[in-house]
Amino acid sequence: MNLNGAAQSGKRPLCGQCAHWAEDRALLEARIPGLASFGSAYGASVGESRLCLRHDRLTQPEDRCAAFVARIA
Repeated sequence: MNLNGAAQSGKRPLCGQCAHWAEDRALLEARIPGLASFGSAYGASVGESRLCLRHDRLTQPEDRCAAFVARIA
């Protein structure tokens, strides 16, 4: 499911490729109070999830949404 609740289609690029997707796990611990009590942003409690800076929520790299912005290299 994507952030809009619709089934994923292959039409939109992946969140893991988006400029809004924060790859830095340290940012998770800084932005989510109490996360360390579940282990840490480096542990199994987070897995591959990262913070979407646009929607302010955890997303998986395979998630998709209409707010995709390509990263500038």
